[in-house]
Amino acid sequence: MKPLYMILAAASLTMTATSCADWLDVDPSTSIPTTGAVTTMDEASNALRGIYRLASSHSYYGDNYYYYGDCRAVDVQARESKGDGRRVSPYYEYNVKSTDSFNSTLPWNVVYNLIRQTNNLISFIDRGCVTDAEPKELNRIYSEALAMRGLALYDLTRVFAMPYSLDNGASPGVPIVTEVVAATYKPSRSSVAKCYDQVISDLTTALPGLSREKTDGCLNYWAVQGLLSRVYLNKLDYAKAYEAAVDVIENSKSLYHLYTKEEYLTVWGTDYSSESLFEFYFSLTEPSGGSGGEGVPMVYANEEKVDWNNLILSEDFLTLINEDADDVRRSVMEVSAIPNNESLPAGARDKTVYLKKFPGKSGDPHDNNLCIIRLSEMYLNAAEAGLKLGGEYRTKGLGYINDLLRNRTVESKLLKDADFTLERILKERRKELVGEGLVFYDYTRNRLPIERKGSWHLESLKVSNAEVIQPDDSRLAVPIPQSEIDANPNI
Repeated sequence: MKPLYMILAAASLTMTATSCADWLDVDPSTSIPTTGAVTTMDEASNALRGIYRLASSHSYYGDNYYYYGDCRAVDVQARESKGDGRRVSPYYEYNVKSTDSFNSTLPWNVVYNLIRQTNNLISFIDRGCVTDAEPKELNRIYSEALAMRGLALYDLTRVFAMPYSLDNGASPGVPIVTEVVAATYKPSRSSVAKCYDQVISDLTTALPGLSREKTDGCLNYWAVQGLLSRVYLNKLDYAKAYEAAVDVIENSKSLYHLYTKEEYLTVWGTDYSSESLFEFYFSLTEPSGGSGGEGVPMVYANEEKVDWNNLILSEDFLTLINEDADDVRRSVMEVSAIPNNESLPAGARDKTVYLKKFPGKSGDPHDNNLCIIRLSEMYLNAAEAGLKLGGEYRTKGLGYINDLLRNRTVESKLLKDADFTLERILKERRKELVGEGLVFYDYTRNRLPIERKGSWHLESLKVSNAEVIQPDDSRLAVPIPQSEIDANPNI
């Protein structure tokens, strides 16, 4: 595997000059010719599409970064562990090694490759290389690239560094790279706080140039505001988290709305639903290769002939979701398609342990889009931030969580003031966002231990000492790849 400095510098030895004839390496399915340059709007658009496709690929949101935040927490677990590194087990068991190609090296390299591509595109635009530019449209492309760079740095920080909440961001983060660099460049790590500052700078700088219309498959103003709410919440900046979430909730009503209870039953697997602020597109033929997506939906798949569907729901989650028989969210669970499935832990074989959020638009999980940020998260963010801010924010936060519950259960189950606690908000986050890669960060943000409860968690948790993970456990951060450490003494 190439170390970071080689990834960042690849094909950019002449990029520090003022020439616009440099090579921009993008995903082959959407790339411009490698002998060309970004000098036209079409080429800039193609380069941006390549960035989006890379973000949806294996080792990024196509699998690792999406399910990581679930199988590290309490509601989703590996269904078996045969000691073969079966894709989710090292995350679930907290025993990822720095030499693990699938769970450390590739997730590091792919995301830094995306950062390199965004820096290249941003550099071409900054240097005036696009000669047929329509200013507003070019600014949109620039802003989307900038937002994708911010998202990429945030993702690297949340996976490869300790949580901001541990010490207000004083811990080592990851390298911040915002320029095209030479082949000799060997960056050092910035603090978690500085990483967050750069993420927020990229996202907020991007906002004015982004469309406020619905832009399926691309980042728009509302998606980036939603991402900012998520980032601010995990940075413990509750006022800004609340402000960003409420902006989305209150000012995008002509474009988005919460699923009704009736919609919730049928919405999964459909493209660009009413809650989808940002999602990646997949079909049975896209991305190229003819098989569509083979990541997250297949890891959750309840299929008789798929051997790598290795995520199931925990007993603790089933206990939680079944507390309310009127909760429509119980509809996204089902029993195994294989009677008495021996690949499941014994206690789980007749239980609704498979998650149905990724059925595929054709009934085939390979063509299921991946939603990265959903409107319901904004209601939960506003509720948590409002609770922590207190006063009138608390009152409004209670209203927002009840707006969500009104679309999930019966009126009598809405929260009264005395019920509006952090514990209850976190329970609702678990029920609403299960399988969407976010719950792990609810624990780390609030400095809560992660306690795996229930009878069918794997015995390997005891072996790896991962039944309870404390808020300061160094294993919360995935180790930086050994190849990176060997190649770059500054890391």
